[in-house]
Order: sequence, then C-alpha cells, then structure tokens
Amino acid sequence: MSDTPTQAPVLDRPVTIDFISDVICPWCYVGFRALVTACVTRGEVPTHLSMRPFELDPTTPKEGADRRARLLAKFGGDEARLKEISQAVVDAGLRVGIEFNFDAIKTTPNTRDCHRLLRWARSAGVEVECAEALFQAYHVEGEDLSQSSTLVSIARGLGMDGDLVARLLASDADVAPVEQELEIAQRMGVTGVPTVLFNQSFAVVGAQGVETFVSALDRARAEQVTAPQPAAPGTN
Repeated sequence: MSDTPTQAPVLDRPVTIDFISDVICPWCYVGFRALVTACVTRGEVPTHLSMRPFELDPTTPKEGADRRARLLAKFGGDEARLKEISQAVVDAGLRVGIEFNFDAIKTTPNTRDCHRLLRWARSAGVEVECAEALFQAYHVEGEDLSQSSTLVSIARGLGMDGDLVARLLASDADVAPVEQELEIAQRMGVTGVPTVLFNQSFAVVGAQGVETFVSALDRARAEQVTAPQPAAPGTN
C-alpha cells in the first residue's frame, strides 16, 4: 500500500456556473429556471451556481422609471409589436413554470441595489434563493425593486438580517465590487443576457431550454474528467 498522498477525485469537484443576468430581464428568469431544472435533472453532478451582474439600462434613475412608457418608446409606440413580444415571453415562461404578470409591473428599477443584495445573499448562503425571490417579486408580483423596503423584505424572507441589509443599502457598501463585475462582463464582450459560463471554459448564451443546459452540464463534466490533472504533492 502506497503512502503517496492522493488527489481528491475529480468527481468531487463541482461544475462552476456563472449566470450573468439582470433581474428585470424576463428572458433571464426563463433561462434561470431552465438552468436550475437542468441541475436538478443532473442531480448526480455537483454544481456551484453564482449570479453575476449585468445592467440592461444603467441610465435608469435610482428611483426607477415608468415601465410601460419605456417599452413603448423602445418599440416606437407599436402596441401590437409590444404585445407580440410579451406573449412570446409569457409562453416561454409557462414552459418552465413561470406565470409572468407584466400588467402588474409599473416601475422599471435601477438594479444596482439588487445586485448588491445578491452579493450579500451569497455571503449568507442563499444566493440562488435570492435570485429566484427577486425574479418572482418583479415579474410575477409586480413589486417595485427600486424601493429599499422591498429588498429588505425579500432579504428577511430568506432569513437574512433585514436591519443590516437596510443599513448597507443606505450606504455605498459593495458598490465598487459590483461595478468591477459589470466591467468584467463588458470586457468579456457580454452584450446580451443571460450568458452562462460553465467552468469558465465555455458559454451558453440566451434563454435556452432545459435540454440545452443539461447538455452543457454533461459537456462541462466530461471536460473535467478528461482534463489533465495536476500532479499530487510529493509525486514529482
């Protein structure tokens, strides 16, 4: 029997997934749900999912803006086109268990504080749950995410310290790290979301279906297994 130290089996290492998105992006919610479903489907594959920030419109004022007016301006006032696009999102959402309620959404928020909350949720071990809560609050319940009270309520619902979150939101805490991550996404050439990185090796872009994400997980796992492993300590 050898006394040479052995390296931990590659199968013990999780597939790392970086989900670059904005919580007000409905296609991001669709892609998020599909990805989570894929991870459940491949339950034997350990994964580590991190939410990474992207801002659809960083010029949105901190207090938010009228959502309908912005959308109509985007589509040149074409109500029929806006309705057509919205219905496509609704149909895609239903396939992954989301019941979009766009009529309930009055305000498009600046999402910088949402991304800060996701960072604090990561430290609390509830990052994925926080992402789901933010998506749900905005796209289904029509909550105003530009209000600190809304974000504090979401944090409390996840078991986080609401008073601490309120104090952090009132400060500049973690503004700089969020800005750094936003800049990283820009340097990577991310122009559309969701963009999903697997093991920082390859990306899946767009709100793909469950099957596509299952295939991506399988590919990432296969690459882990076949990649050359570093020598164990004491073997060189």
